[in-house]
Amino acid sequence: MSNNSSLNLRLRDFKDRVGLGTRSNRYEVIMNVPGGINVGSVNGYIQAEVSAASLPASVINPIPVPFRGRTLKLPGDRLYAPWQFMVYDSPKALVGGDSVWGALHKWSDRINNHESNITNYGPDDSSYVADWTIRHYDLNGNTLLKEITLHNCWPSIVGEVALVAGAMDQLVQFNCVVEYEYFTGYSGVNSNPASGNSTASIT
Repeated sequence: MSNNSSLNLRLRDFKDRVGLGTRSNRYEVIMNVPGGINVGSVNGYIQAEVSAASLPASVINPIPVPFRGRTLKLPGDRLYAPWQFMVYDSPKALVGGDSVWGALHKWSDRINNHESNITNYGPDDSSYVADWTIRHYDLNGNTLLKEITLHNCWPSIVGEVALVAGAMDQLVQFNCVVEYEYFTGYSGVNSNPASGNSTASIT
């Protein structure tokens, strides 16, 4: 950092630091599913066109400790908020299986059946969860910039599908919410997920 106390107003210096930037629309979401959810031959994951998503925030709650008119803030417990995304509804079934909407509903129904109020899983059975991965790429989609894996996901909300008689020029989308236990990932230009190498890691 420069010791010069004046503000740098040079556009060239700003451009050197930012480069071409990154784009919020260069991403993909890998949605693995547990056994018993029929996705046919799509290698055990849901092929979906996610229209909006996010990389989850890293949150550690503070512990406020009052002291003589001031407050000392100590790091407390880590918090993982539910992860939300929006997906395009598609009339096409997955290869040999359900639609995205159908696959998510089937997963939810196996956790707790609407009619019988029972689950397909035992009390010590962790097969109702699966890992999901969010990847953010560079401008050309060739270099992985960021990757976050959500561990032990399960759908808590499969959102409503709005049906509007007067709607025009719109594709149907619906929201979903998944719970997960924790996330891992990394960031760094020229990171390669296949090699497991990265310039910076999050664990």
